[in-house]
Amino acid sequence: MSDMLLNTLAAHLDDLEGLRKSTANRLRILTATEPDEDGVMRGHGLTDAHPAVKSFMDSLGVLEEEEGFAVKELQKQMKVHPLGPWVKAQKGVGEKQAARLLAAIGDPYWVPEAEFEDDDGNVITRQERARTVSQLWAYAGLHVDRAANAAMRRKKGVQSNWKTEIKTRAYLVSEACVKAGVRKDPEDETKRVGVSRYGTVYLNRRAHTKATHPEWTDGHSHNDALRIISKTLLKDMWVEAKRLHDGQ
Repeated sequence: MSDMLLNTLAAHLDDLEGLRKSTANRLRILTATEPDEDGVMRGHGLTDAHPAVKSFMDSLGVLEEEEGFAVKELQKQMKVHPLGPWVKAQKGVGEKQAARLLAAIGDPYWVPEAEFEDDDGNVITRQERARTVSQLWAYAGLHVDRAANAAMRRKKGVQSNWKTEIKTRAYLVSEACVKAGVRKDPEDETKRVGVSRYGTVYLNRRAHTKATHPEWTDGHSHNDALRIISKTLLKDMWVEAKRLHDGQ
């Protein structure tokens, strides 16, 4: 189920997005006339008439156009992906972000054969196999640090064994799911209601931690609920991928 074309298109979009952002930042530095938030003046105060500014503006326009094309191609490929119909049916799970998440994961259910080197430089062959939901969560860094009884976090000087990009992409999809799936209660504007599966997951988790962790700030509770959506989302993708592999 891993789609090499999807992976390539997602990587291309990443490249264009990164170049577009760096170009926009350099353009900002060329034209800035006020100090940054830290009080340091880094801008050159050039006007739009300056040749360098014109060049950067032209480049930025081209990059924005190319990025738009890349998004459309990635979305088209997501539509024909085996998980495309499932993605379309999920409120808040957009095709672009779902494609980038899948490009980072590969197949949510099946791990292909792969070779890697251990710490001693020995080549190890990992046979293809099915992964469990827990293994998928661990691959995304969403497992629990049992020693600390808390969400896993990176530690200085300790090599992590999960893929940060998956966690980041899942978090972005989760944010979109909250925006699309949580609304004000029409009968009581002080309350919110879930209008989608993931919106309901979010509100249920917030209600749970309000009771179990009253000391948490809104930000802490919000981020925790996004983590739960991420785990639920990955589990749902795993279940659908397994169904497809089993031919059901």
